[in-house]
Amino acid sequence: MPRSSVSKDVGFTLVESLIVVAIGGILVAMAIPSVSAAINRAKLAQATEMVVASLQEAQREAIRRNRGCTVTLNKIDRKIVGQQGCLLTGDRILPAEIDLSYTGNSEIKYGIRGHTTNNKSVVLKVADSPNYRCLTISAPLGIIRLGSYDPANKLCNKLKI
Repeated sequence: MPRSSVSKDVGFTLVESLIVVAIGGILVAMAIPSVSAAINRAKLAQATEMVVASLQEAQREAIRRNRGCTVTLNKIDRKIVGQQGCLLTGDRILPAEIDLSYTGNSEIKYGIRGHTTNNKSVVLKVADSPNYRCLTISAPLGIIRLGSYDPANKLCNKLKI
């Protein structure tokens, strides 16, 4: 079989390559907001778990030591501080993007049986994001319930699990 003298060029033209790059850019631009929202939700979940774990640890220590334990929430420094060694693993610092607010004063006191005297709501929010989480500590047992926060009505709604 004779070979043809015409050679075939293999590859893509510049126009085809630019079209592929443009389509890829559009897809990336569409994905960025959802990826950013997922990152914010993960930060919010991590901060919520940090607050809940700190409160549960202080409650356990109050029962174990048979003496009261106090946890202070500092919204300026975004710190969770355990008084008198109530947090065995030390103070916690929330991520810089997390805003913290609460009802009443900044202290949560647990008695020798793990009871607390006041109901308290703690609201966590990622800065510049519409996502809120809240937790409510119920007196007298100190039960912690997680929920979503409705900023319009300033209510903590229980999450449906």
